[in-house]
Amino acid sequence: MHYQFVDPEREALHNEYFEISFPGDDAPARSLFFISNEENLEEVAAYIVGKYVGNEPEWTLIPHRKRHG
Repeated sequence: MHYQFVDPEREALHNEYFEISFPGDDAPARSLFFISNEENLEEVAAYIVGKYVGNEPEWTLIPHRKRHG
């Protein structure tokens, strides 16, 4: 599985990046940001969640396009 965690503010001007968001009613929203060339980004996100977060029942994958500016 090929991926790299990134800082979204720095990455936004250079590449498309992806956000794994963990919604929660009792806590502030948490997110992980990464780039990847893999075709199935859902599998990459599931792998990252399993490896770094554990049994998180709910998460959403959000693509962020490269900003031009």
